[in-house]
Amino acid sequence: MSVEIYVLNKQFDILGAFSTYEGIVWNPKLHEPGIFKASFIFTEKMNCMLQRGNLLYKTDEDEPGIITRKYLRLNKNGEETIQVEGYMASRYLNRRIIWNKMILKGTPEEVMRRMVHEQIISPAISERKIDCIELGEFNGYDGNIEKQVTYDNLQESLTEVSKLSELGYRLRLDYGRRKLIFEVYKGEDRTQGTEEPCVFSRDFGNVYTQEYSEDESNYKNICLVGGPGEDPNRILRTVGSGAGLDRYEMFYNASGISDRDISTSQLYAQMDQKGKEKLSAYYVAQAFQSKINKDKAMYFQLGDYVTCVDKRWSVMENKQVKEIIKGFSKTEQSFVATFGDGVPTLIGLIKAKE
Repeated sequence: MSVEIYVLNKQFDILGAFSTYEGIVWNPKLHEPGIFKASFIFTEKMNCMLQRGNLLYKTDEDEPGIITRKYLRLNKNGEETIQVEGYMASRYLNRRIIWNKMILKGTPEEVMRRMVHEQIISPAISERKIDCIELGEFNGYDGNIEKQVTYDNLQESLTEVSKLSELGYRLRLDYGRRKLIFEVYKGEDRTQGTEEPCVFSRDFGNVYTQEYSEDESNYKNICLVGGPGEDPNRILRTVGSGAGLDRYEMFYNASGISDRDISTSQLYAQMDQKGKEKLSAYYVAQAFQSKINKDKAMYFQLGDYVTCVDKRWSVMENKQVKEIIKGFSKTEQSFVATFGDGVPTLIGLIKAKE
């Protein structure tokens, strides 16, 4: 089954459209920019269109993909192919840092919107503004967060808040207005027992294959946060709980948090927030990954909470949909969803220690 793909330039003008390809993998993610990969038979026209910086747009998806890598290949049979790879449009947020110190307090949604507004939409330095990005509707999600950020990468800072709050973010393309709309979104509860449940189980015939994993090798539940000052007068905060063999400790150096112009309670809140953010990268990984039979699957979207069951494995888990991998080729489609958090990557753990 073919899916029509448009190629856009940076101004979102259509350069061309096509429905024939060797294969496409579209992988949106909840807490960070998704990724994609697409392969085509080489033509001179395709080669001109598929340039780094241009975008691929599937009209049934919220975000277009930015082409960041391109490969031209010739095999032993003389067949030429083009392969492009890249990230979803929210990767644009990775091009900015938190230029100045921001003391942030409010709901996670408010904090994320403020970071984007001050660093991209209305920055003090006009060259930092990205004209095509604007804020979407405010949803009023609840929660509370207090943090201080200075010089960190904007997109990575958004990801930290996103993971803690279990909210997603994206840059949705409004093609008619040639704008990318920054949206914070929240999944629906579709777990077993709700009005519109979504349950995945081999007993229902809605999964072709599935894999369940558990891993606590990187787990930590206590973070000693070192704030301003020098020993023995350094300010320390303990975040988390655990005792005996069930206590897994780590240290985080938060000396970069400034205690100037803020109260002691604000300083403690910001240090505690840092501890929570760091601990969030050292979780017990529990995840289902299922290749889904879409003909028998219930409706769900990225960010929703669903129930995964396997009676033979004695596993029943309510998990959030963290990413979806959609594959398209000339002859078939595949649909793989990840429910819950997989094992942390080495890069993720390195960043968590920074």
